[in-house]
Amino acid sequence: MMEKSLKEALDAIARRNVPENTNLWPRIEAVLTSSVPATERRTFMQTLRAKPAFMLLFALLVFLMLSGVAYAIGRSLGYIPGFGLVEQGAPVRILKAPVSVTRQGVTVTVKSAILTPERTSLEYIVSGVPRTAYPENEAVTGCIRSPYLRLPDGAKIEVTGNMPPIPAEVQQAVFVLPCIFNTLPGTVPENWELPLEFVPAPPQWTVIPVTEILPSATPIKNADSSENPLTITRILDVGDRVVIMGEFRHEGLQMDHASTWSVKGIRIADATGREIPNQPSVDIEPPTPTIPEADAWLVQVPKAFTPPLEITYEVEITTPVGPEEQVAFDFDAGQNPQAGGEWTVNQDFKVGGYNLRLVSITSGPDGYVFHFRGDPGINRNWINVEIAGYVPDCDGGGGPEDAQEFSRAVCFASIPGSSNHFPTGRLQVIIHFQAVSVEQKTFQVKWMPDTPFITPTPKAGVCLTYAQWYQLAEQGGELPPTVQGKIVSTVNEGNRLPAIYVSNPAGDILQKVDLGAWPSLSPDGTHLAYSAPDGIRIRDLSSGDETLLGTDGYRLIWSPDNSRLIFTTTFALYLVNADGSGLRRIETMPSLVISPVGWLPDAQSIVYAVLDGDHFTLMRHDLQLGETKTLFPIQNKAGYGAISPDGAWVVFADRILGESNWGIFISRLDGSERRLIVEPQVPTAFTSVWSPDGQWLIVNTRDTEGNNHPVLVNPFTCQVIPLTNIRGTVEGWAR
Repeated sequence: MMEKSLKEALDAIARRNVPENTNLWPRIEAVLTSSVPATERRTFMQTLRAKPAFMLLFALLVFLMLSGVAYAIGRSLGYIPGFGLVEQGAPVRILKAPVSVTRQGVTVTVKSAILTPERTSLEYIVSGVPRTAYPENEAVTGCIRSPYLRLPDGAKIEVTGNMPPIPAEVQQAVFVLPCIFNTLPGTVPENWELPLEFVPAPPQWTVIPVTEILPSATPIKNADSSENPLTITRILDVGDRVVIMGEFRHEGLQMDHASTWSVKGIRIADATGREIPNQPSVDIEPPTPTIPEADAWLVQVPKAFTPPLEITYEVEITTPVGPEEQVAFDFDAGQNPQAGGEWTVNQDFKVGGYNLRLVSITSGPDGYVFHFRGDPGINRNWINVEIAGYVPDCDGGGGPEDAQEFSRAVCFASIPGSSNHFPTGRLQVIIHFQAVSVEQKTFQVKWMPDTPFITPTPKAGVCLTYAQWYQLAEQGGELPPTVQGKIVSTVNEGNRLPAIYVSNPAGDILQKVDLGAWPSLSPDGTHLAYSAPDGIRIRDLSSGDETLLGTDGYRLIWSPDNSRLIFTTTFALYLVNADGSGLRRIETMPSLVISPVGWLPDAQSIVYAVLDGDHFTLMRHDLQLGETKTLFPIQNKAGYGAISPDGAWVVFADRILGESNWGIFISRLDGSERRLIVEPQVPTAFTSVWSPDGQWLIVNTRDTEGNNHPVLVNPFTCQVIPLTNIRGTVEGWAR
C-alpha cells in the first residue's frame, strides 16, 4: 500500500508539472549519444541493453529533466503588483491611457486596466461628488447598480474584483457606470460612458518572477498527540517577500457536534522568537481547500527573518453546557414606533445563576436594540433575543465578552424586498440564555527554507526598509546634538481617552499633562492644545493654566506664530485664536471628510485634504484672499500629512499598488520630487512629525503586540535612530 501511494503521488506530481504533450525522449537520446562517434552509434534501445550503467544514467537523466521541467514551470509564474499571479510569457495587455469624463463638476476616471488570458482587472475613481448627493440617514440606500464593460458585440462584463478575461481580439470596450455608488437619484449625473482602448504591455512593463518552493514543513505535535490540522500547502518566493499558503482542517479540533469555533489569531515568529507582522495580501488569493471541512489561509512576510518560521493558529472552541434557559416579558412598542425611540425598562431576571437587568430598549429604522447590564462574565455565554411571532432578517450584539453592559439587536427591514413584518404593538420578548464553556487551543507548524534567502537589495532612496526596522527593535542609538526640543505623545493606559505626555526626544524628561486626544504643541513649545471631554483646551505648560475654547474638534494644528489653530469637525474646517476668540468656519469645497495638514510659514496659508472619491486631494488655501489651489492626490484613510517648518516639503502616507499597507513619502507641495521614505512593509501609522528645524521626521511604527516604536528618520541623509525611551504615539514636536 505504501509503495502504491508513493507511485501515485509521484505520478501525480509528474502530471502536474509536466505537460501531457512533453516528449523528453529526443532530448535524452541526444544527451546519451552526443559523445559517441557517428560510426559507433547504435539505436537508443540498443545502447541501453548493451550498457547497463547507461540504464542508471538514463534514469538519472529522466529525473533531472523531469525536475528541470518542473523547476522551469515553477519559475514560469510571475507577479503583477495589484493584479496577482500570472504565467510568465503570457500576453498581457493594459489600458492605453487613463480616460476621464467630467460632468457638472463630477469626474469619473478609469485609471488602469490589466488583461491576461485568465482574467481582467480594472481600476476607476470618482471625484468631485458633493456631500449633499449622499444619504444623510444610514437607513436610506443610494444607487447600488454595478458598472460594467460593454464589448463591441454587445456583451457585458460586470466590473468586479475578479473579472473574466476579455477575448484577445477585443481591443476596445466602453466602461459604463449607470450611477455613482450610494448617491441619491437626481443629485449627480448618471449613465456615464467612457471609451477604452487596450494595447500590449510595453517591454519595460516588467513582471516580477515568482519561484514556487517545495512546501516542506514540520507540524508541531499537539499536546494530546492528536493529528495536527494545520498544514502548509504552497510557498511562493515573490521578490522581497515569501507567501505561505496552507489549510486548517476542522476535523482536527475534535469538537462536540453542538460546539462552535473561531480563529482568534494567526501569529508568525522566527527563530529569535520575534513576531513578524503578517502583511495581508491584496492580490494573491488563498488556495482552494482540498476538502470541504477545511479553511485556506495565506500569510506573507518579508525575507528579513531568521529561519525557521513558526506559524501558530489560535483557536477558541465554545461548547454549550446544560439546557438552554428562557425568560419572557411583554413590551408595548406602540402602533407606529419611530427610529430613535427609547423605552426605559429596568426589569431584572435570573439566568444561569447570573443577575441580568434589561435596562432599556431603543428603536432604529430597521429593528430594536435591547440594552442589558449583568454580573461579571455573563456576556461570555450565548444570549440572544427573540420577538415571538416575528422572523428577523438579522441579529447581532455589542460589548466585549467580559463587559457587564452589552446589547442585543434584532432587525426586520434591513433586506430590500423582505416580506417580514416589522413588530409593532404589544410584543412578547423572549431572552434565550445558554451557558457555555470556552477552550483555547493552539496549533503550530514550522518551516525552514532549504537555503537562506539573499538579503533584499534596499530600494534606492528608501530610508527605512523592513529589514532595517526589524533589526532596530534590539538597537539603541545616541541622538545627534541637534535633536532637541519637546515632543508630545499619547499613551493608552486603559482609560476612555489616552494619557498625554510631554518629554524631550530622548524621553528622559517626562511630564504627564492630562487625559485627552489630538494634542498639539505650539511651535515655541510653551502651550499645548488638546481635545478633552468638554471641548478643546489650551494649557500653559509652565503655569498649568488652561483655557477652554468652548468648541469640539480634532486634528488641531498651531499657526507658525503661535497665535491661532485650525481644526476639523470632519465635515468642516475651523480657525480659532489661541485665547478662544475669533472662531470661524473656513470656506472650503464641500466634502464628506476635511482634514487639516498644516500651515505655511507666512501664517496666512494653510494646506488641507478633502475626501474626493476613493482618495484625498491636498488643497492650498489663502486665509486672507479666500483663494484655493489644488495640489495633488494621496490615498490613505484619513488624508493626514504634515508640512515642514520651512514650507518646502510635505510628508504623507500613500498607497502603493499591490501593497496592503501604505508607504511614507515626502514631496514638494506641488507633488514633485516625490520620494519613498519608509517602505510599506514597515507597519506605520498615518501620522509622521517634522522636527522644528525640518531635518528629521519621527515615524510612528507598531509591532504585532500593538506596542508603539517611534523611529527618528532623516529623510535627506537616511540616518535612522530608534527612540527607545518614548512611549506611545508621537503627535508633535516643538522647540
